[in-house]
Parts: sequence; C-alpha cells; structure tokens
Amino acid sequence: LKSSASCARVALMLVGAFAVAHTPQLLIRPETEDRELVLRVHTAMQRVKARLQAMRPDAIAIVAGDHVEAFFLDGVPALAVYVGRECTGSFGPYRYRLDIHEPLARAVVEQGIERGFDLLYTQDAPLDYAFYVPLHFVMPEPAVPIVPLHVNVYLPPQPTPARCHAWGVTLGEILRPRPERIALIASGGMSHFPGTDRYSSPEFDYDRGLLDTLRAGRGREMARLTGEELDKRGNIELRTWITLLGAVGDASADVYCYEPSWHHGNAVVEWPMSGG
Repeated sequence: LKSSASCARVALMLVGAFAVAHTPQLLIRPETEDRELVLRVHTAMQRVKARLQAMRPDAIAIVAGDHVEAFFLDGVPALAVYVGRECTGSFGPYRYRLDIHEPLARAVVEQGIERGFDLLYTQDAPLDYAFYVPLHFVMPEPAVPIVPLHVNVYLPPQPTPARCHAWGVTLGEILRPRPERIALIASGGMSHFPGTDRYSSPEFDYDRGLLDTLRAGRGREMARLTGEELDKRGNIELRTWITLLGAVGDASADVYCYEPSWHHGNAVVEWPMSGG
C-alpha cells in the first residue's frame, strides 16, 4: 500500500483542468460580433490565465480538434500526440511557434500505446488554431511548454464519446504519477453549426443543460452520449471535453461564463483539482 504522503504527492501532479472556447471571432473580432460579449469571454479567459499563473504548471496538456489543417484524407487519426521540440502553425495574420514538453509527450505516446490506445504521433503537422486561440489568451507568463493532444472531431468516422472518455481516463492515469506539475485544457465548443443553414441557430438550451450536469459533478454521463446526438446538437467538439472529463473523474465544474453569440455557445469552465 502507498503511504498517505505518497498519495498526496501523486494528487498534486494534475494541478488544474479547464475547458475554453476557441471561437475564431474571439481573436479576430470582426464587426459581426457583439463587442461586449467578446470582452466578457476575454475576461473569463484572463481568469484562467491568472489561475494558471498561480498553479505554476511545468507543462500544459491541451486537447483539441483539427479544422483540416494538420490531417486530411491522406491520413486521419482518431487520436494523436504532437512530439518533438516544438510545433508551429498559422491563423490569419498570426504565426505561432510553441515549445513542446518532449519527455511528457513521448511518455503519453508510449504509455498510451501500452494501455491499448493506437496513438498516432507527429513531429511536423501544423498546429491548428483550435490549440492556438485558447493558448493566446490563457498561457501564463513566462510561457510553459505544451503537449498538444489531437482528437478527431470533424472527419467521420470520429471516435465515440465513450472512447474519448476511456482515453481521458487513461490520460489521467499517465499524467498523475508524473514529476511535472501539469494543467489540462480542453479546447472547443459549445454548440455551433459551421458551414450549414443552422449556423445562426445553435442549441443554447442543450448547452446549458450540459453545463448543469457538469456543475453537479456528473461529467461521466457525457460518455453515454452518441456521436449522432453530438452532431444533431452542434456539439461534435465536445469530444475534447469528454476526454478531459475522463481524466478529472467526478470533479464538479465551476462555470466561469456561458455566452451565447448569434452563432456559437462560448463557455469557459474550470474543474478545481486538489493540487491547484
């Protein structure tokens, strides 16, 4: 049996968990957007940044999808990990280069495969804005290295919510015993219907119901959702949240904000961890 001191040490390694919208309009701020709404989401993201500053993570593991920037029909992994020393990408006028925590990234790949997940890894795929937009707002100062964790949310067939949750459980088992202080971020959501005639009609009530479930610490219930339901409700990106929920277990969510724009449900959420 482990001593209580060693158990406490393990619990400290996952110091924080957050979900943050990556709506492009939060960054480029076109005239179509409600300025005050955008600023309220910015304020919530600044709160995440302050929390990360206080947590002093050695690395941020960020779970996000890909808008056909890194992976397309020549190879679409269900789950992937960026390894190597750095990752790069671009979005509009933004060009970014971010350090990767290489030992942690390689540990995730190796131990994930040992636990039965057939993970793709890449050293040169471009990093999608789904990773960059949240980090643009919440990265602590000085910046810390990241581990980008890709979940296929867009190109069918996507991993099921149950599979994403199972990967999250395994991810938590890999991260918690690590010597580094690690923060976990899920990027995406909530309801939106890009490229369809439903773009201006997101499922805001559905979003609010999901947030109530998360506040109540019942996040594992989201593993029972179907891919069809996520698609119908404009929430295919919630596969990244469901992955995070597998890692954080039954923690109750603190919803910093939910801001329904005319095209997108923007949420910023924290799951307080004992080490944070």
